[in-house]
Amino acid sequence: MNVNDIIAYLPSLDNSERSKLQAALFDLQTDLDLKDVIRENLDDIKSGRVSSHQAVMNEINASR
Repeated sequence: MNVNDIIAYLPSLDNSERSKLQAALFDLQTDLDLKDVIRENLDDIKSGRVSSHQAVMNEINASR
């Protein structure tokens, strides 16, 4: 079951309440996704998988 299926099983909700619930669930998923990306990036930093600002800028400028 996905979120829309679950919401469909809540017959007492009107369209406005359904929209608010969907928006809240979307925001929650976005927050969880962001936290996952932050954790991955922190792991990269701890493992030394980083590039200097200058190296990144040189690569960007070289690709133009």
